[in-house]
Amino acid sequence: MALQVRRDLYSVETGVRHEEIYSTSCLLAKILGFEPQPNKAIVGRNAFAHEAGMHQHGVLNNPLCYEIMKPESVGVPTNRIVLGKHSGRNALVHRLREMGHELSAEEINCFYDEFVRLADSKRDICDQDLLSILPRVRVQMPVS
Repeated sequence: MALQVRRDLYSVETGVRHEEIYSTSCLLAKILGFEPQPNKAIVGRNAFAHEAGMHQHGVLNNPLCYEIMKPESVGVPTNRIVLGKHSGRNALVHRLREMGHELSAEEINCFYDEFVRLADSKRDICDQDLLSILPRVRVQMPVS
């Protein structure tokens, strides 16, 4: 992939079908009986995952800010926004919208406070965790 990404510097053709790198790695992992290290470039579980708030914000606006190549170019379906203690409001709002929940600015602030409390005690936050916070946030909001 280094040769592919920097083809402006290296005029080398390998014949490698780079869009099959990830599926080949998955097949090899199945045959060998173990996964690549999570931080392994390109094929590791964390290769296209982002938890830090600034990275998430950048990736949501323009993925090439923090990714030198598109995940699809190596056969990874998409990048992953991991919600955890380093996540910011932008990623949280993005995930809630994907789940079909539109919150007011006041609700987002309240939700984020609850989210941070939970994230301090739990490594990764899943959709079910977000759904469990939602009713508490809506109950706390004053009725207009």
